[in-house]
Amino acid sequence: MAVFAIPLPISILFFAVVYCVGRATLKHPHYDWTREQLGCPPMKQYPSWDKLLGLDYVYAMFKALKENRFLEFQKETYSARGSKVWTANFLGNHMVYSSEPANMKAMSTSHRDCFAVEPIRVANGAITPFTGRGVSSSDGAKWQFSRDLVKPYFERAAFSNLERLSAHVDRLISKIPTDGSAVDMQPLFQRWFLDTSTEFLFGQTVNSLDNPERDWPHRDMVTVMRGLRLRLQLSSFLFLHRDKEWFAACKRIQGFLERYIDKAYWQLEEEEKTGKPAAYANGEPRSDFLWTIARHVPDKLELRTQLTGVWIPSNETTSIHMSHTLFALARHPEVVEKLRGEILDYGDKALTFEGLRSMDYLRWTVNETHRLYPVSLQTVRSWVKNTTLPTGGGADGTEPIFCAKGDIVHCNRYLMHRDPDF
Repeated sequence: MAVFAIPLPISILFFAVVYCVGRATLKHPHYDWTREQLGCPPMKQYPSWDKLLGLDYVYAMFKALKENRFLEFQKETYSARGSKVWTANFLGNHMVYSSEPANMKAMSTSHRDCFAVEPIRVANGAITPFTGRGVSSSDGAKWQFSRDLVKPYFERAAFSNLERLSAHVDRLISKIPTDGSAVDMQPLFQRWFLDTSTEFLFGQTVNSLDNPERDWPHRDMVTVMRGLRLRLQLSSFLFLHRDKEWFAACKRIQGFLERYIDKAYWQLEEEEKTGKPAAYANGEPRSDFLWTIARHVPDKLELRTQLTGVWIPSNETTSIHMSHTLFALARHPEVVEKLRGEILDYGDKALTFEGLRSMDYLRWTVNETHRLYPVSLQTVRSWVKNTTLPTGGGADGTEPIFCAKGDIVHCNRYLMHRDPDF
């Protein structure tokens, strides 16, 4: 009798499909019963022909991502539903999409204990080849530990010492042509952020503005972030992600961080031996983020996880926001003129956080840019218990909605901030 061996990836795919189909079949009647018991009407749904895995919706989303039109895709899907809240099947997962401010507020306040990030980031292995349970990827006691570890640094004068930015700003300005010729600022902002973040977070800048060949960590982080986005979407089908370049980029970034970590541990040992405080090359005592937390985290892997927990969410956000601000200002010369006047009025006074906050028009410009072009498009959470959100159900979209344990809720800032009703 002939025996045919089925390749392992195909076997895993088969069992994953069977699992998703079985879960969806068993869950649906109970879901409707619980929703009705809580007095929540149905939500509007994406009109998927694939009721089991929602593959048509998955294809439409990935096509939009590949074509770099994800924002337009979001606007189109919300508009086609005629609702600010709707639901879809994505690879067998029940997704709830919302651009209602009341729902986002509830997730951040009254319903805070009903959601979590670990199930969709760590427990399923989505981010674990790169990092683990840090301040941006954990819940409960672990999140509290990470927050308590991170918070003191961002309350200290070392972080708010804007003089440390001056050399980086001077280098950035020196790269801008003075003859009126066009310049692409985004690559400069990306290198500027890499330089400032490595100094403030790790204690030593890579100085990629003067040495462009040193910007490889930024390029690798783009690869890492792109892969993380895909892995977070694949969910139960995570095993399909087999991108060798992504895993290689993760290894390079981990090695990059470990060089800083090894130096910090060595300096801690020297400080203990000699009693002399560790210092930068200019003689000033070390006060960066890594140094602040290294003495409290003796485990190298845990320390790297805590570093990436801060570096991942901040990766490129500043440079992206600065690029968006210039993009908006270039289209509104009247705003540029008024903003320039306020800056000139500030004069040669010392630049401090308090001084920056006192410049109302500058603050309004930055905030309005962030409203129109938020660097974080969505808040995504997994619900860990059956609950309801305030609005989005029924024919007119004003009644409460039911969110079942295991549902994944996406609160869309991009569309919320552009909602003509507000």
